[in-house]
Amino acid sequence: MENMSRNIGYQLKKIRSKRSLSLDDVAKATNVSKAQLAQIEKGEANPTVSTIWKIAAGLRISFSSLLQPPKEQFKKYDSNSTTYVAENDGKYRVYSIIPYDPERGWEFYKVEMDSGVVHKSDAHTEGVEETITVIKGQVIIRSGGMEEHLKEGETLVFSGHLLHQYENPTNDLTILHLILQYK
Repeated sequence: MENMSRNIGYQLKKIRSKRSLSLDDVAKATNVSKAQLAQIEKGEANPTVSTIWKIAAGLRISFSSLLQPPKEQFKKYDSNSTTYVAENDGKYRVYSIIPYDPERGWEFYKVEMDSGVVHKSDAHTEGVEETITVIKGQVIIRSGGMEEHLKEGETLVFSGHLLHQYENPTNDLTILHLILQYK
């Protein structure tokens, strides 16, 4: 129950801060006293279900949104411990490093391409933007009649709603970082 009280307090304070509301403003909107709201925010009170409903209704948010734990301030991802999917007889490998989260609106991948690999990608839905950074090696990207040759350290941003392809023109491994942004 202690964690739940902390979660409610954290979420209440976050919403209040995001909306630039004072405790007085929230008290008026929810019919919960300013003193009780302050205790809830500090995690010092265990609000009843009725109180949580009053807060949710007064702030026009879902009941469950107040119960959610805070997002972690730091979250470490390790591409060496994630699984990957492969094509071209294992010569094109995609590692999901940071999975999609609707609040964030993007996902992050590491792509490894062996020498000479050409990967053709289907078009994504309208509004998807790809950001490719070459970490090691080189890549040629073709999309919609355009072609860009990227070297290590270079980044290309392009609309992913057209058929596109990646090619490793070198005799060595190419490593890319790929961000898919959903707008």
